[in-house]
Amino acid sequence: MTASIAEGPVRARANNSIMTGRAVSIGVGLLLVLGAWVAYTLSNPQHTNFYTHFIWQADAFLSGRAWFPYPVKGVAGLPDNSYFQDVFPIAEPTATELGRVLLPFPPLPAIVLMPFVALFGFHADQAAIAIGLAASGVGAAWWMLGGLRLRLLVRVAVTLVFALGTAWWWAAAVGSTWYLAHLVAVDLALLAVGVTLRHDANALTETPLDEDNREVDRLDDAGVGDGLLERLRATAFPLDGSQILAGFLLGLAATARLPLVFAAPWFILVGGGGTRLRRTLSTAVGAAPPVALMLLYTYLTTGSVMHPGYDYQYQREANGYSALGYNPKWSVEDIRYIPRNIGIMLTALPVFAPDMKPNTLGFGDPVQLCTDPGVQRSLFNRDCPLAQPLDIGTGILFSAPGLLLALLAFRRRWFARLTIGATATVVIIATFNLAHFSQGWVQWGYRFSLDYMPFLLPLVGVGAARADGRVRTLALVLVGLGTAVNLWGVVWGRILGW
Repeated sequence: MTASIAEGPVRARANNSIMTGRAVSIGVGLLLVLGAWVAYTLSNPQHTNFYTHFIWQADAFLSGRAWFPYPVKGVAGLPDNSYFQDVFPIAEPTATELGRVLLPFPPLPAIVLMPFVALFGFHADQAAIAIGLAASGVGAAWWMLGGLRLRLLVRVAVTLVFALGTAWWWAAAVGSTWYLAHLVAVDLALLAVGVTLRHDANALTETPLDEDNREVDRLDDAGVGDGLLERLRATAFPLDGSQILAGFLLGLAATARLPLVFAAPWFILVGGGGTRLRRTLSTAVGAAPPVALMLLYTYLTTGSVMHPGYDYQYQREANGYSALGYNPKWSVEDIRYIPRNIGIMLTALPVFAPDMKPNTLGFGDPVQLCTDPGVQRSLFNRDCPLAQPLDIGTGILFSAPGLLLALLAFRRRWFARLTIGATATVVIIATFNLAHFSQGWVQWGYRFSLDYMPFLLPLVGVGAARADGRVRTLALVLVGLGTAVNLWGVVWGRILGW
């Protein structure tokens, strides 16, 4: 009786502690979201956005069709879209009718915009929507990192790495067609990763071999044989609901950014279900409907499950932008592009103390800088800068140094399921993107890194948690340096009109 009476206050204190912890977590998360929203809003105060392909696509969907008119210029009631690229013509303009084009990009961003276009038409503020999506992504990252059970300050630091120390800031500040797709996809992928982490308490401590041994012991204890049918009956059915949800979120993300379909290693190795077989099947069941609908949509609108607009645009750019090194004899995805593109992804740097205006395409006459002997080089002087970013991108080693904390995740238990799943997913998605002919021109930072960011952030979180001593000081320096570098890049992007 005495023991049971004593347990009451102890349990009450534990419950109060949990409630307090949750309240603090929610409060800090809301502050981070609000702070990010303010930073992103200040980065694009005029809400300038010339590339609104998805607003045109949303209007087409609301009108019951997949195509939209092009080129539109000087038509009453319609904004100019004659300067759009990345469109696939299906009907040429005539003397009496505008042409018709399809947008080759996956359709989810346009679906997200449909309610806003229904209310405001072509005046829908895509930049404001992008800022809202980006701030929501910061909240999703904070929630996802909670699944790793990090210390509060570590969780805050890693969220700041994502919010202010990567290309996410530039994506929020621009919000144009390509970046809007990243914002939608990454928001969903962060939620998917968060679901898996919150339903797999052993992903960071258990290796695939540990899991196999545990499962063999469990099946032996249950008297289940080695046959596949018996294993399916014992481990795959019923499917795991949390992993089905994670798969569905991943499938939705892929309908905004196609490279997300290569995230399978994470969902095979991390998540609810207890075994790789259950996780794989559950993820596939969840992801299949949105991916199948996207393929069906592409087939019904083009007659092919692979959109011909990609190859059409590739040939246009490969033959039109010779200075970027595209080869029209190669394909849109070609491993021969990897050696050049890996340099852009990792090590591309701004031009320091330039004498001439950097211009990778070579358009226009060369512009001499610092011609006035009385002018000193300064941080944001367009006519005489200390340094200026290149339009082809800036490697993540310079533009996102906080991501280097992921290397510390391999200090202990490097063979854990989480470590393997995250590493394999990042490598596969990065390799697919590196084989793509274009790496995201024009841009600050490296926007393709956003495709694998939801799977890299858990490694950054684990690495930050394992930092100690002088390494911890270095980690804090990397967080601060990433914020400063991205502030510089975002400001320069606006100065240059990107």
